[in-house]
Amino acid sequence: MRRRVTSDRAARGPRPGVAEPKVEPKPSTLRTRLLLKPQELRRRIDPETLPGPRAAARHRTHIIGQDRAIQALDLGLRLESPGYNVFLSGPSGSGRMTTARHILGKFKEPRRALHDFVYAHNFVEPDRARLIVLDPGEGVRLARAVAKLVESIRRDLPRVLGMEACLKERDRLLAEFRTRENEVRTTFDNRLRRAGFALVETEASPSVERDCQPVVGGEPRSPALLEQLTAQGKLPARRLKQILRRRHELNIEREQLERRVRLLRRETTKVLENFNRRVGAAIIDNLIEEVREQFDHPEVRDYIGEVREALLERIPELVRQDGEYGTAEDGKAAPPVQADYLAPFSVNVVLSNARRKGCPIVFEHNPSVVRLVGTIERSPDDGRSGETEFMAIRAGALLRADGGFLVVNAEDLLTEPGSWQALKRTISTGLLDVRTPEGAMVAPPSALKPDPIPLNVKIIMLGDEEVYRALYLEEDDFKKVFKVKAEFDTEMELSRSNLEKFMAFVGRVVTQEELLPPTRAAVALLVEEAMRDVEHRAKLSTRFRVIADLLRESTFWARDGGRRRVQPADVQRALDERYRRLSLAEEKYRQEIERDVIVVETSGARVGQVNGLAVFDLGDYSFGKPCRISASVGMGREGLVNIEREAGLSGETYDKGVLIVAGFLRNRFGGEFPLAVEASVCFEQSYGAVDGDSASSTEVYAILSALAALPIAQGIAVTGSVSQQGDVQPIGGVNQKIEGFFDICTTRGLDGLHGVVIPRRNVPNLMLKRSVIEAVRRGQFHIWAISTIDEGMEILTGVAAGQRDAHGVFPPGTINRRVEDRLRHMAEEMKSFR
Repeated sequence: MRRRVTSDRAARGPRPGVAEPKVEPKPSTLRTRLLLKPQELRRRIDPETLPGPRAAARHRTHIIGQDRAIQALDLGLRLESPGYNVFLSGPSGSGRMTTARHILGKFKEPRRALHDFVYAHNFVEPDRARLIVLDPGEGVRLARAVAKLVESIRRDLPRVLGMEACLKERDRLLAEFRTRENEVRTTFDNRLRRAGFALVETEASPSVERDCQPVVGGEPRSPALLEQLTAQGKLPARRLKQILRRRHELNIEREQLERRVRLLRRETTKVLENFNRRVGAAIIDNLIEEVREQFDHPEVRDYIGEVREALLERIPELVRQDGEYGTAEDGKAAPPVQADYLAPFSVNVVLSNARRKGCPIVFEHNPSVVRLVGTIERSPDDGRSGETEFMAIRAGALLRADGGFLVVNAEDLLTEPGSWQALKRTISTGLLDVRTPEGAMVAPPSALKPDPIPLNVKIIMLGDEEVYRALYLEEDDFKKVFKVKAEFDTEMELSRSNLEKFMAFVGRVVTQEELLPPTRAAVALLVEEAMRDVEHRAKLSTRFRVIADLLRESTFWARDGGRRRVQPADVQRALDERYRRLSLAEEKYRQEIERDVIVVETSGARVGQVNGLAVFDLGDYSFGKPCRISASVGMGREGLVNIEREAGLSGETYDKGVLIVAGFLRNRFGGEFPLAVEASVCFEQSYGAVDGDSASSTEVYAILSALAALPIAQGIAVTGSVSQQGDVQPIGGVNQKIEGFFDICTTRGLDGLHGVVIPRRNVPNLMLKRSVIEAVRRGQFHIWAISTIDEGMEILTGVAAGQRDAHGVFPPGTINRRVEDRLRHMAEEMKSFR
């Protein structure tokens, strides 16, 4: 038999289901008192109060409302210490790029002396390209001087070597060789003849074979033929043996002769090379001296010295050796110098600042590793030799910005593989290391290792707050190389000075883009839209790109209507057309509600069911999304069950809001007895992720309604977060939420019972559409501003919430008394079951 626990019914009231004393609290004026008036729903700007053209003309700056960011940016740009690069943080459209261009445009002089950077072949270490740093203009001058040197050698060396005096000296040296060779060969030929032998030459590809053969019967005979004669009895065997032995001895002498001739030829070739070197050295030294006199620079002098030595060593290759001994057989001048041998004697001007005026400022919109750092251009069929590969070194944005500033977008940088690592390494070391790119789609990497380039450049990186936070927390080196954060605000105070700057901005856009001038009433509407964009009546949005676009579109509609000035109607037309372009998703959602595919009731009353309001953000457009939130309660020990969380569809902020709801119930009703309740809350027909705590007050209303068995008016939607003490806190997107529910009610027909309950602290954020304000003025739609859950429940149910008296007891018949009685009854029933 179940044991029942009794209680003091007089103090606690009857259990649910048992007739309770009829209590009729005094009619509440709360609904009327908390109702917002039409003038509270939007701040109007009187066109006559706007600053005039003279006041606006005082403000010529392109940067409005970003004083804090500008001060930080100025510090980062002017402080010359390691790591003081700038991260320009802020949302897209807040004017980060415009500000960067404007501030950097004030730097008329470079941050440090500019240089030319050139690469040349390293004759000592061929696998390392030699870097030479010169004053502006000297790089091109050096390249031209070396090119002239090479051209002079190409022209003058063959000409001088082909002069009559040189040819005579070469002929004399060759004649001496031929005389000595002939003497040696004649002596050997005489010995062969006296021994009865002759020298026979036989073609044997790819060479000629020589053999000493005996003369028998007036003709040279091979050993095989002699053996046949012996076999036939025509030549005695003893004689054959003597002949073959003598043949062997003579062939040994012949080989010795050929070695002597080869040595003699090499000696002659060396004598000729020395002659060419003496002649070439005189020419090269004269040309080298001309180049050396043009440059009073240690690195250039060292390089020119290496060029001289390399040219002297290559003189034999610089003259094509078509003749047997290095000259044409007919005594004519030697052929032209071969280009391949002169290719390494070039200079690659990687960066020239000869024509640079002012401070280098580079905006890199495609910060890949190649475009950022530079590269060594390679292709499978470029035909470049290792000695000329240095000519393929190309500069990147970092080198072009040396002595100045480089501006990159953080998101673009981080999406390019390897770019962030390359930038970080360059900033940290102060050295730019140019390498060939790596990857499956590029040519094989080069073995060339150019000397690193000393770099001095300030980096300005643009990105939003999420990117900054991720880099700061996950990249240890980030905080070392980006020590200055210049954070752009999305809003500014609606002061007289800022209004003047706003007017100046409008005038500047109109003038620069030749738009139609707006009337003061049209500008007033633009100001109101700037307040709506930032969702605050006392602030203006700093997303001036949005304002400029609205001004451009308003001009389009004014011209389309044949007007000479932009009127408020043109601005409103631009807003309506923008809404029409972007609101397809909202329209589809509203149609689903109208067809009852998505169930949102806007009439009648239901227990445990409330119309909540969410915001669906598409990036370029956001809209209010009415949704049904329901609650069911029963005895149990699970407490509050979050169905979204159990299904894995809730975010962290939403889960926190549900826990706060549980804390509110414990705080208000769990002081004297345990809460033996199990309540579940759910976003009905929600199949995607849910986040945010703006529906926490809505969940409280649904739970209190279910516990008190009091129906909630379905013509009223609510929004707001709740604290554990029952205070209703402000939320975001209040305008979109109100307008989203208003549109649904308007489609179904306004009957004077529809409205929205919002937090009192959101009243300064109200900048509602004119259609909503007009419906409120006619009494067809209502907006209440509340501070506590009790006020919201009284508006939704029409029943007083009730406050504890001096004895800590809620008045009979009130919402809180009903809830407490139900919870106490559930605790008693649970205890009896135990």
